[in-house]
Parts: sequence; C-alpha cells; structure tokens
Amino acid sequence: MPTITVNDVDISYYDEGQGEPIVFLHGLGVSRKDWQPQIEYFRRNFRVIAPDFRGHGDSAAPDTNYSVPIHAADILALMDALGIESAHVVGLSMGGMVAFQLAADAPDRLKTMTIVNSGPALPNDSFAAKKMLWTRVLMIRLFGMKAFGRKVAENMFPGEGREGLIEVVAAQIASNPKKIYLRNLKSLFGWGVLGQLAAIATPTLMLTGDKDYSPVAIKQAVVDAMQNARLVVVPDSGHGTPIEKPEETNRAIESFVS
Repeated sequence: MPTITVNDVDISYYDEGQGEPIVFLHGLGVSRKDWQPQIEYFRRNFRVIAPDFRGHGDSAAPDTNYSVPIHAADILALMDALGIESAHVVGLSMGGMVAFQLAADAPDRLKTMTIVNSGPALPNDSFAAKKMLWTRVLMIRLFGMKAFGRKVAENMFPGEGREGLIEVVAAQIASNPKKIYLRNLKSLFGWGVLGQLAAIATPTLMLTGDKDYSPVAIKQAVVDAMQNARLVVVPDSGHGTPIEKPEETNRAIESFVS
C-alpha cells in the first residue's frame, strides 16, 4: 500500500477507484483494513481513500502527542497531498470523532459526513466517564494488550456467531504498542465539539447499530441538534456495524451520498 509523509509522519492509505472521493476513517486501535467490504463496494463508482491514522496499522507511530485534532489535521494534509479539494467522509467510532472535528474546523472540505457509532463529544467530567477510562487503562496495565483486545472485541460484537470477527479485531488491537494506544485512548476523553454542533451544516448521516455502546436515543438527540442530519439504525448490530453488517452499511451510505 502507498505511504505518504504528511505533518512529518508517514501515513499509509488505500487509494482505489475513480469518481467523487470518499474517505473512510477507522476506529481506535484498528486500521483501514476494517473498511475492506466498503472499499470493494464503493471503488466501483467512487475514488476511495482509507488511511491508517498515525500510530495505527502501517502508519508511523511517533513518540509524540496524539489527539482528535491532530488526526484531523493529518487527514486534511493527506487530502491536500492527494489533490482532493473536498470529499464524502465516513468515520467509525474515533474516526467519527475525527469527522466531527473536520466539520467544525474545515466544513468546506466535506461534501457529506457519515458518523458510524460515534458522537460529537466524549466528556470526562462525570463519574461514569472517568470509570470507563480508568477501567480500560487499568486492564491494559494489569493484563496487557492481548487480553484487553479480546475484551474490547467481544463487546463490539455481541451475540452468537461473531467469533471470527472477534478474533480479527482482537488481534488488531493486541498488535498496538501499549504506550501509543494509551495516549490515543486518554486523548479521546474530554474531547468534543458540542459548542459548534448547531453550526455544523454539513449534510450528516448518523448510522448506528441498535446494540451500540450508547443508546439510539443519544444519536437521535445529536441529529435533532444539527442543521442537516438524519438517523439510520442497523438492526442486530453492535459497535462494529460496517464489519458486522457490511451490506446494510453500504446501502445506507450509498443512498445518502448519492
């Protein structure tokens, strides 16, 4: 896969197909490979870009700070380097946070955005939020990335018949350098663009599994607070909807961006 240097970091990415650009942004601790069903589908009619964030996949993992704004700046620089003025952006989990950051910082660069199982903020000012963060930090430090990756993957894919998906995602998370993963994880808590949410005019699809970590009602509240957003719920799906339900995901995105 090609690699390009942006913001002094080597970023690996897929660049396939022709047509309007559509950029797929993956979640925390995984990689662009999780978008393979979408890459294969959309490259028939779109130019599909799927990068690995810094510190993920085949991209470089510099010993520096990590944050949603830093990842967003990398995506803008990648688009510049590839000659992409504006694109449809699809983000899962942390990738959805990056998409929201892009919509707040550079709305002219987004044709549309599709937010999959994500939201415009992850507060750290409540007991529940702090418990969530430090439970994960302690598990990583006590049991290591392998056990942590397995637990995260099991939570992503609830129900029967998901063992194959769990194994793939668990292995990806386990492969992360502990120090880099923890920096990314900690940077998410306290991030948010809630103050800019009502001003975001980018046409937005909120796509969620009915078994995602946060309830559908939370996603609906985000949609209601935005100028131009709609909600689609994918039944029998957890946090990894594009991997778990690729056909339903592809149809929803295609209908929206078309």
